[in-house]
Amino acid sequence: MLPQSGRPLDACYGFVVALAAEARAFGRPVALDGPRALACGQWLGVSGMGAERARPMALDLVSRGVQGLVSFGTCAGLAPGLAAGTLVCARVVCDEQGTSYEASSPQALLDVLPACVPTDILLSVSRPVCAVADKARLFARYGAWTADMESAAVARVACDNGLPFVALRVVVDPFDASVPERLIEGLDVWGRPRVGALLAVLGTDRKQWRALWHLSRHFGKARRTLSGAAAALTGRSSIGGGRAVLGRKTDDR
Repeated sequence: MLPQSGRPLDACYGFVVALAAEARAFGRPVALDGPRALACGQWLGVSGMGAERARPMALDLVSRGVQGLVSFGTCAGLAPGLAAGTLVCARVVCDEQGTSYEASSPQALLDVLPACVPTDILLSVSRPVCAVADKARLFARYGAWTADMESAAVARVACDNGLPFVALRVVVDPFDASVPERLIEGLDVWGRPRVGALLAVLGTDRKQWRALWHLSRHFGKARRTLSGAAAALTGRSSIGGGRAVLGRKTDDR
């Protein structure tokens, strides 16, 4: 079941999170070698970036008996008015081919997360949306308020298995903020920086480093919002109070 007013999720949900930094909203350290049960009874799977990684993680969570799926993490803002750190709950998730999936009872999430902003469409893309002009183009073409890379894949798994689905995201880069175009080349699949590669791809381009600095500041705001949302949904008494049951491969950065 989705939460009632003022209550956390009261059924076994699986959270699919792309980045290690996003997953730390649920507590440290973070498991990267497969889904792990949280102390609250929910499940957390850190998939890595992209639909090709999110889909098998969602299927793995379904195989463990979860009763719904949550696509959780950050997103790009495409619509004006969504500042960095804004928590959004999309009513519809669609992909670039036009396939759309309706989220389950977003009002229930708004009851437990009163600061959450309901939005119409979240668009899942195959590559990060970096340029301001590209954000404007996607907003005009799809009417999408936000964009990520994983939610449509998770929604499809939920739909195929007859499970409730929710896309809960926090804006990290607003519609008028650019992202370093080659940043993805300096990160591993879980979004952790590879210092040598990052220095190589950004080089001495001051514009790119300035964009990275702004993105880092925005991510700080987004991370605080994510931690608050994770605490509310899992019933933890304080941010950082829950810990995952861990296996071998973890990230404690």
